[in-house]
Amino acid sequence: MADLNPHPPRSTLVPMLDLDTLDLKRLRAFQLVARKGSLRVAATQLKQTIPAISGKIRKLEEDLGFDLFERLPNRLLLTRAGEKFLREVDGIFERAEQALGTLQGKPTPHKRLSVSVGSDHAWYFAPKIRDFLTRFPEVELGFRVYKSAEALEALERGQVELSLGIFPDLPRSLEKKALIGTSLSLAYNPQEFGRARKPASLADIARQRLIVPPKSTVTRKLIEKNLRKEMDRTASLIEVPTCETAATFVEMGVGPAIVHTLCIERHLSRHVQALDLGPRVGALQFSAIYRKGALKNPLVKALLDQVAG
Repeated sequence: MADLNPHPPRSTLVPMLDLDTLDLKRLRAFQLVARKGSLRVAATQLKQTIPAISGKIRKLEEDLGFDLFERLPNRLLLTRAGEKFLREVDGIFERAEQALGTLQGKPTPHKRLSVSVGSDHAWYFAPKIRDFLTRFPEVELGFRVYKSAEALEALERGQVELSLGIFPDLPRSLEKKALIGTSLSLAYNPQEFGRARKPASLADIARQRLIVPPKSTVTRKLIEKNLRKEMDRTASLIEVPTCETAATFVEMGVGPAIVHTLCIERHLSRHVQALDLGPRVGALQFSAIYRKGALKNPLVKALLDQVAG
């Protein structure tokens, strides 16, 4: 991200912002830079130049009397005051969007939303959903843990507005937004490999008991497609529903496990290590899916933006 030019300490400035001088264009520029993480993206969306966006933020800071960003080389970080101000600005634009919808005869968005998430990655999305609820404390949120097939059914029936997980195929009534990718890793207990302390390759686990996801999952199908020889030579398979359970078994010395790299990284310890299996095994994409037209509801759109941020 391009850096903004330094300016005088805020302590020497007197706040000059009030309702009569409030410039929504400056607020919008600040919101987009803070949420998108880029001056360039904000400039493109607002059809302005990067210097123009930079100037709007500098002027806003001068009017407020405090810094919104900490200037680092090629990077901007929100200050604490900037984070607090961003929440207020988000509220301003959410209410403005609702007001415009009312004037144009659009239905007022419901204050209750339901979200489904897979059990293996609920931990990853929970902080993002918490941040959404901090921004919109009036929203009642239903948080459900569903398998992929169950999530698709719930969406099509209108029981949830947003589903988070791994969805390779979708019916035509649904849309998808990619969120984050993950490779697969071999999780192992170093004590199980003697002096070597770690497996050199998948061949080292070929004749051992192997912990894998259930046969019905997308992850298991990917493993069987790309590691058929290794799977055929294993002594036995243990199916577990989550990476957390797999990590517990690995730590107990039950055997190595093939798991999502994204998930196992938070379980690494002296007794749980991981070997990334690389491009040969393939990668998976966590996505958000929703019904077509669902993003007309500004709360659903705000929630999607939050989990994608």
